[in-house]
Amino acid sequence: MFRFIKEFFIYGMTSMLSKFIAIFLMPIYTNILTQEEYGVMALLVSCNGIIGIFSNFEIHEGVARDYYEDGVDRKKLVSTGFFSILSASLLVLMFMLLTFNFWVDNVLDISNYKLAFFIVLLSIPAANFHSYFSTLLRFKKKPFLFSLGSLFQLLLQVSISIVGVVVLRYGIVSIFLGILIGEIFAILFFSYFSRYELSFTFCIPYLKRALLFGIPLLPAVLAGWVDGSLGQILIGKYISKADLGVYSVALSFVSVFSLVAMCLRNAWSPFLYENYKKQNFNSQAINLYKGVVILLLIIVVSLSLLSKEVVILLSNASYVAAAQYISLLCLPAALYLLFPIVSSGIQITRDTKFTAIAHIAGSLFNLLSMILFLPKFGIVVVPLSLSLSRIISYTILYVVTRQKKILVLPNQYVVLLVAISWLSYFIVCCEFSFWWRILFVVLFNGIMLFILNNKFSILQKMLLKIKK
Repeated sequence: MFRFIKEFFIYGMTSMLSKFIAIFLMPIYTNILTQEEYGVMALLVSCNGIIGIFSNFEIHEGVARDYYEDGVDRKKLVSTGFFSILSASLLVLMFMLLTFNFWVDNVLDISNYKLAFFIVLLSIPAANFHSYFSTLLRFKKKPFLFSLGSLFQLLLQVSISIVGVVVLRYGIVSIFLGILIGEIFAILFFSYFSRYELSFTFCIPYLKRALLFGIPLLPAVLAGWVDGSLGQILIGKYISKADLGVYSVALSFVSVFSLVAMCLRNAWSPFLYENYKKQNFNSQAINLYKGVVILLLIIVVSLSLLSKEVVILLSNASYVAAAQYISLLCLPAALYLLFPIVSSGIQITRDTKFTAIAHIAGSLFNLLSMILFLPKFGIVVVPLSLSLSRIISYTILYVVTRQKKILVLPNQYVVLLVAISWLSYFIVCCEFSFWWRILFVVLFNGIMLFILNNKFSILQKMLLKIKK
C-alpha cells in the first residue's frame, strides 16, 4: 500500500502543477480572449474528445490489461498496439480532413476558426500515441520519469500558448498549437523508454484480445463524453457561445478534481492488476477508497463554499456567473473520479460490458434531461442532469462489482459524499456571508484531516522519515 501511496503522490505532482498553471493562466486568458473565443475553445476541446474515442478503440487499455499476464510476449504485444493505433488514427484523420468544410460550416458553425480546428485534427494521432506511450511507462513502474516527461511537456505547451495569446495575439490557435507541440515532445520522450519493446511485428491474436477488452469500453467512453462534453455543445447551440464561455470557466475551476483523478488513474490500474490475487487486497483497497473519499469531501466543501470568491479572484467580473455552476459540478466530478475503484471487479473479470451498461444508462438519462429541459430552464440543467447521471452509473458499477465478490466497498461513504455536496450547494444558494462560509470550511476540513491522519497515520510516518 505504501508503494501505491508513493506513486499516487509522485504522479500527482505534475498533475497538480498542470492544473494550478491552468487556473492561474485564467485571468490572462479571460482578459484577452472574448467570451465567444473561450466558448469556441471549449467547443473544439469537446469535438477533439469525441473524435479521439473513435480513433484508438481503447487499444491502449487492452494492451495495459495484458502487460502483466503470464506467457505474454511484451514485444509483440506493444508493437501490435502501436501499429493498430497508428492505422486507426491515420484513417480517422484522413476522413476528417476530407470532410473538413462540412464540420466547420454545417455542424460546428465556426467558419472564423478554421485554423484552430485544423490544428485540433492534427492532434488526434498525437494524443493517441501520447496516451499509449505514457500508459506503457506507468506500467513499467517509472513514476519519476513519467512526471519528468509530463513536466517538460507542460512547460513547452504553456510557453507556446502564452507567447501566442499574450504577445502575438493569435488567440485560441496558439493554445491548440501549444497542446500539439507539447504532445509531440511527450511522444518522443515516453516512447524512448519503450524502444526495446517495439519491432516490426504484428500479432493478430494480441490485437483481437486487446479489442475484445477495449471495444466494450467504447460505449462507456462515449457515454463519458456525453456527460462531460455534450452539455457544452448544447449550451453553445441553444443558449450562446458567450454563455458557453462562462460555463467553461466553471468547468476549469472544477478541474481541480482531476488533480486527484490523474494520481488515482495512473496509480490504480497497475496496483489493481498486480495485487488483486493477494490475500490483503480487499482491505487495502477499501482503506484507499475511504482515503480518496475523505480527500474528495475536503475539495468539494472548499471549492463549493468559496466558489464566488475564487471566480472573482482568478477571473473578472464578466465571468462571475460561473460561480453558481461550480458547486453543482463538484458532485459529478467527485463521483466520476471514483469510477476506476468501484469498477474494479469488472476490470479484473474482463466483463467490460457492464462498464458500458453503467455509463450508457447514466448518459441516456443525462442526454434526455438536457434535451427536454435545457432550452426551458437554462444552463443550470446541465450540471444537475450530470449529477444524477453519475449517481446512476456509480450505483450500477457498485452493484456489479459487489456481485463479482472481488471488492465490497463501504457504500455509506459515497452516500455521505452526495449529502455533503448538496448541503454545500444549499449553503451557497442561501448566500451566507463570507466569514460564515470560511468558518464552516475550516471546521469541516479540520475534522476530515483528523480522520484521514488517524486512518493512515500520515504525520507519524512523516516524522519517522524526518528522524531517519
